[in-house]
Amino acid sequence: MKMITNNTDKHYLAVSLSGTSDQDVLGKMADAMFGEGYVTDGFHDAIIKREENFPTGLPTGEINVAIPHTDPEFVKKPAICLGVLDEPVEFSVMGMEGEKTSVSLLFMLAIKKKEEQLGLLQKLIEACQDQKVLAVLKSGSVDKIDEVLGNLIK
Repeated sequence: MKMITNNTDKHYLAVSLSGTSDQDVLGKMADAMFGEGYVTDGFHDAIIKREENFPTGLPTGEINVAIPHTDPEFVKKPAICLGVLDEPVEFSVMGMEGEKTSVSLLFMLAIKKKEEQLGLLQKLIEACQDQKVLAVLKSGSVDKIDEVLGNLIK
């Protein structure tokens, strides 16, 4: 796993990584967020467990995404971790039991207040419906990632 950018003022980071499964990728990203002090050590297991019960894969077109998140009790400081996968990984589709999608980008959310979750999710889903925005994020360009994530977190 390689750090692409880390903006502690705006509370986001981006990493490029590879993984063999959704659990593998989620674990690596959770560990990155823990390492930056955004979440507790319980976040790792909690986010994997929540993904098993409430999948977050979204088939958005050519570039598919997942938006994993878990309970605020595991969050020290709110943050987003963008995961840019070297190769797509299969995730279960949100609200579609038994359906899978090949995910290339993940937006891992560490949300401290539940009331802030809906607004951020709405902005993220809107951004995820724009394949041009997703292609820019997937490119790994630090400037473009900073621009997109910075606008999401205003």
